[in-house]
Amino acid sequence: MKSNIHNNWQMGRRDFLGCVAGGAWLALQPPPVRAADAKSPAQGPLYWAWWGWEPLDHYKRTGGIVGAVDTRLPSMPQWYERLHSEEIARLMSGLGVNLACTHFFKGFGLAHERAEQQRTASLVKFAHRHSIKVLGYCQSRSIYHEQFLAEVPNAQDWIQRNEKGELRTWGGAKFRWAPCIHCGEFRDYMKRAITVGLEEVGLDGFHFDNNYCEPCYCPRCERTFRAWLAKRRPDLRDAKLPPTEKAPARVTDPVTQGWVRWRCESLAEYQGDLAAHARRIKPDVILLGNPAYPRDPNSAYARSVWAPLLCSKLDLVFAENGNFPGVEDGVLISQVRACKYAAAVGYRVVSTVWKKNKLSGLGLPDDENAIALQIAESSANGALPGTNWALRPLGEGDRMRVERPDLRAALAKHLRFARSLEPLITNAKPVRDIALLHTFASTAFDNRETVALVQGAEEILIRGGFAWEVVFGENMARLAEFSVLVVAGQSHLSNAEVKAIRAFAERGSVLVLIGDNGRFDENGRERSHAAFDGLSGERIVRMEAAAVRATAVKTNEGRVSLPAGWKQVAETIARAAGARLSARLCDADTVTLSACELGKTQLVLHLVNYASEPAKQLKVKLSGRWKACSAARLLTPESPEQKLVIQGGPNPALEVSPLKFYGVVVVE
Repeated sequence: MKSNIHNNWQMGRRDFLGCVAGGAWLALQPPPVRAADAKSPAQGPLYWAWWGWEPLDHYKRTGGIVGAVDTRLPSMPQWYERLHSEEIARLMSGLGVNLACTHFFKGFGLAHERAEQQRTASLVKFAHRHSIKVLGYCQSRSIYHEQFLAEVPNAQDWIQRNEKGELRTWGGAKFRWAPCIHCGEFRDYMKRAITVGLEEVGLDGFHFDNNYCEPCYCPRCERTFRAWLAKRRPDLRDAKLPPTEKAPARVTDPVTQGWVRWRCESLAEYQGDLAAHARRIKPDVILLGNPAYPRDPNSAYARSVWAPLLCSKLDLVFAENGNFPGVEDGVLISQVRACKYAAAVGYRVVSTVWKKNKLSGLGLPDDENAIALQIAESSANGALPGTNWALRPLGEGDRMRVERPDLRAALAKHLRFARSLEPLITNAKPVRDIALLHTFASTAFDNRETVALVQGAEEILIRGGFAWEVVFGENMARLAEFSVLVVAGQSHLSNAEVKAIRAFAERGSVLVLIGDNGRFDENGRERSHAAFDGLSGERIVRMEAAAVRATAVKTNEGRVSLPAGWKQVAETIARAAGARLSARLCDADTVTLSACELGKTQLVLHLVNYASEPAKQLKVKLSGRWKACSAARLLTPESPEQKLVIQGGPNPALEVSPLKFYGVVVVE
């Protein structure tokens, strides 16, 4: 029976005690996977668009400039009305968009938002006529209590508490309370919202915004954490919730370590519970989250976010940050990291990047170069190409930015090129040349040192022209697929992780060890012997931490400044890898390489130029596997297909003519 959001909703108060058992006392374990937790079937190629995920009440209550929308414009109501028209659905479908992210539940309450949800239901009908799926925005971290309490008078009992016992708010906004994920009544309300969205509004899925969790000090959380801890360390069963530090250098206290693990597991269990509920109603539902990842490198400690746990429950994840692609002051800014993490876990990235804006802080692309680069980066790295700018107000009546002829032409051109690549992207498998290791304990308990080395190593791989991927400690079995493993700054490694790394090296693969890896186990206990003693030979490369340590890291804007000798590090890795590399782009540090195989007969190379001027003639070295190939073809948005000649011999290579934005080379 379908629910009616006008019905009174009454339920008993209860606390959720979702403890995950098993494993070592602090071993991070994914929550049990039930059949209903299985991910949605493949949705096919998706091209997304922001479609006004804030309801009108949010714009009115907040005021000013909200998400690059100027709420002070006299024409604001007219723009908002037109946003929901079939005319706009037809326009966006014609440009190639087939996935819309629009408003559904912002946190004012299902009863209060009824009229806006009916407006969304009308948009869903228009969108479906034009083959566009619709995801409804579903706020995960705030309740607008001024309106919500009229529907649920006891909702104050659902809210997180800070260390002083005060109600926690979202981002300091006093009219937005942050609910506790361990509150059963809040969880049931979210499931009710999901049911309404799927059964009454007709949504194809949800965009769970702000689906992270800051530390909570309510009695529920203290009881739940103690129960979790008692199963692992009975001697600590009476421990209090530890204080929150702003940016701890190293976490050594066992209670704090357990607290961070418990929070990450709890958030993943909560998201998995909502996901299972949605998939029981609609098995092919599309679930998108925005856990502010990887915006903050200390996400596990600060926001309870560890991608292998949380993001594995989702189909898509927003990477919302200031990493608008380009090169500034010699620094390459990109979303490549976010895409690599996604590929390792099994979700896809939706890049919601902002340019700088002096007035509001959030800016939008304003020329073809910016539009082309944003779409190219997503296409090349397995993310969803699309637009977060097209339907925002132009500032003239009810017109939208996509109606500016030059911007619309650029969007159409580059989305059309992205769609033309579907045969080369669908079912393609990234080449398994180089893996870079990420482990939970190192990231969560030794964040400053680990991040400086990991992001420095990542940036060297990005700018050094390598094809590389990420392996998380939860899935060490994936190492068998790779030829080279880079371990940088992983100070905390479990015995199982050390064993897997040693086995990787002992079977003849290349191991690059940077810094003091494995000095501690996963619980911070120092080992009596170095983890990788006894490994030697030309396939074992050891480097000091200083060789890759990023000199400056500002991850909210994607800024990672490389050490002076980074090119020597890149060449050292290349020499050690030798013929094991499928492909490598040479001497072009503002162009990135992403490589994949389509079956056993095609190598597909994605080249993205991040610089404002066309890239010079490019050279790509290929492995001997492709020496029998004599030709390749180059696809770009600007020109017809070009034939490329592969230089033969035992070390084949090819040259690519100067590249404006994006080129795809097909070797076959």
